Amino acid sequence: MKQRDLILSSGTLENPPLADVLEAARAGGYNGITLWPGDYHPARRGSERLAEMRARLDDAGLPLLDVDALIAWVGSDDPGPPYYEEAPEPEVFEMADALGAKGVNVLLACAPDASEAQAIDIFAGICERASAHNLQVHIEFSRGRIPCDIPSALELVMRSGAQNAGLMVDAWHVHWGTGSFDDLARAPGSLVSGVQLNDAPAETPADLSHATRYARRAPGEGCIDLAGVLRDLDKIASTAPLTVEVFDPAAVEREGVVPFACRLADAVRALR
Repeated sequence: MKQRDLILSSGTLENPPLADVLEAARAGGYNGITLWPGDYHPARRGSERLAEMRARLDDAGLPLLDVDALIAWVGSDDPGPPYYEEAPEPEVFEMADALGAKGVNVLLACAPDASEAQAIDIFAGICERASAHNLQVHIEFSRGRIPCDIPSALELVMRSGAQNAGLMVDAWHVHWGTGSFDDLARAPGSLVSGVQLNDAPAETPADLSHATRYARRAPGEGCIDLAGVLRDLDKIASTAPLTVEVFDPAAVEREGVVPFACRLADAVRALR
């Protein structure tokens, strides 16, 4: 299988101080990291200045691949940002510029009356503004949202007309969503710009929303054929890096951020 860059999401480590994320990434042999602006932008957490964060990244020799995530509202009764305690768009772009991020992950918060046409317009606008910051834009889908699966996400990307638009494939959302991994095998590889790896239990969690944020499994410790996912990425010639996104705060607390990150990196390498 193709050797791909391995990226560590700060959310996998429950967003500790940046120095800890970088230590874990270097110990695990990762090629870069992603950061959550809602936790790391100085206006949100009130910790390090962006210039200090950039110096840490440069000293560690680890690039910031993506800022994750920018959330936009679709439909009526917009409560206004920030959504889900995430940073508003100007802060996301400010952080991306200051830290040299290559991309931004986008999720659409959808009101009950949200339409696909509205989602396309909102997403296209984000892509246009992101292009001014030289950012690749990944749209992340999940059940209950627009888009909800790989086919609908690809439709949104193509109808947006944005040259910097692509699809973020999160294994968890494919597994529990309305589509299947067969959809990935039929997708244009050039439009699959990001992949988030994690595993899932065989039985549907009693509270799927809670499990989505707090009970994901390490690659190889669940029922998803992740080796098959990697083969499909090779077949469609996607060059997307692999971002490890395993939300398991109990494991982080039990093992510590560095051992946990190293264990996950080894688990992904074992899939190849």
